Amino acid sequence: MIAAGGTAGHIYPALAVAEYLQNAGHELTFAGSPEGMEARLLADTDIAYVAFAARGFSRQHPLSLLSSAALLARSSRQARRWLRTYAPQAVASFGGYVSVPVGQAASELHIPLLVHEQNSSLGLANRHLAGRAQVLALTYQAAAAGFAGKRHAPTCIAQTGTPVRAEFTSLADVSHANRLRCQLRANLGISQEATLLLVFGGSQGARHINSTLSALAQRLLTNPQLAVLHSTGTRDFATVRAKLNTHLSQAEASRWHLIDYCTQMPAALAAADLIVARAGASSLAEIAAARRPALLVPYPYATNNHQEHNAAALVAAGAAVMVLDRDLDTPLFVEQLEALLADTERRECMAQAATLLPSQDATAEVARLLCEIAL
Repeated sequence: MIAAGGTAGHIYPALAVAEYLQNAGHELTFAGSPEGMEARLLADTDIAYVAFAARGFSRQHPLSLLSSAALLARSSRQARRWLRTYAPQAVASFGGYVSVPVGQAASELHIPLLVHEQNSSLGLANRHLAGRAQVLALTYQAAAAGFAGKRHAPTCIAQTGTPVRAEFTSLADVSHANRLRCQLRANLGISQEATLLLVFGGSQGARHINSTLSALAQRLLTNPQLAVLHSTGTRDFATVRAKLNTHLSQAEASRWHLIDYCTQMPAALAAADLIVARAGASSLAEIAAARRPALLVPYPYATNNHQEHNAAALVAAGAAVMVLDRDLDTPLFVEQLEALLADTERRECMAQAATLLPSQDATAEVARLLCEIAL
């Protein structure tokens, strides 16, 4: 059984493992929230889905802690009843609040539990469950800090990397990636010779990146070879579109392709010459799988500043450049961006550096560990 909910950073790695296990002939069920992103994504698959209500709380509204705790207790009781009937051989948690009732119920029923943490520090849900787990699987070893010598520690701590869906790992096949590149560019009317900048902020978008890039649009488009594919997230789409419509000519606007959500991310990554993005673990794993150079702008309010730590691995390998969010509106950001757009050789070196990153198949490894602890 796979449990994940909340953000794409939790859901996509869980979905990668779920698809891998299903293709290997295992029977599984995906547990998520009733109306979360995972419910929509699983609707397009034949993976069984069960929903348990759970939500976080706001530190600004302490009473929300009480309602969240009550909802969690009710969902935990439901999860226990469901797990007794379903009787899975193992449960995997990938984080998000919905993982708590499922993982907690699994522990209470003595069902083996694997917890996967995508970021460089444990999220709240995984921190709660890790001490109950037989296996704690990590993308970054730093997330294991605090367990040394503790009585309630996972039986096994393994650094696996972040599971990535097969449609991204297949981008390592150069001929396949080139086909996707040519097809997406043709569909959007972008020249095969253009320099394509892909901008995205994760599943919800990134408001500061959106506002900065839209403010720079006229300046960037003075480069006649530049085309932009900008995924804003649904929240900011109308605002960014209005801003671009105000400041860009019709000819300029034809080179700035604005979408609210990218449904063809593997093809978009394959088609891009440079990426500007946040540094969520799933985004980084997909960028690395696609072997694309990136200018990363970590989200500054992530727990324990984990996005900056996430990005550091790609920067150290030479596959990415990092600019902090506080520098987005300074000359540093636009200078770095324009320098990368102008330097084909440097981008090619960054793409080559990405091929040298550890290539362990995280999806297969997490699936192996889960099968290993199964009853």
